Amino acid sequence: MGVGLLLVPVALVVITIPTWSERQTTARAIVREVARTAAVAGVCDEGAADAVADTMASNLGVDAGDIRVDLDCFSGQRLPRGGEVGAAVTIRMPAVRFPGITSVGAWRWTARHREPIDPYRSFE
Repeated sequence: MGVGLLLVPVALVVITIPTWSERQTTARAIVREVARTAAVAGVCDEGAADAVADTMASNLGVDAGDIRVDLDCFSGQRLPRGGEVGAAVTIRMPAVRFPGITSVGAWRWTARHREPIDPYRSFE
């Protein structure tokens, strides 16, 4: 019984650790694309940012409800040439995961990225 009490929790943590790494990588990929989308468009568009994030999340196997996207600009605001746009993606990390069954508990992890805006591009 003592071995079971020690082995089961350690096994659950070992099973859950790859999920944390996968979720961090997913958040980093999504935040880069969200910031790039805003920088290329030249306009702070939260709807477009959410659409990119939802599409990437579903393609990477993460539920869209597990992520939240924030841009560091006001929606509809034209971004200045030569400036930067920043984005943050917060993703839900399961505390303990039972493979194929469920996950118990959670915490949040945030990835941030700043993308330069082309100083010579015309947004007209």
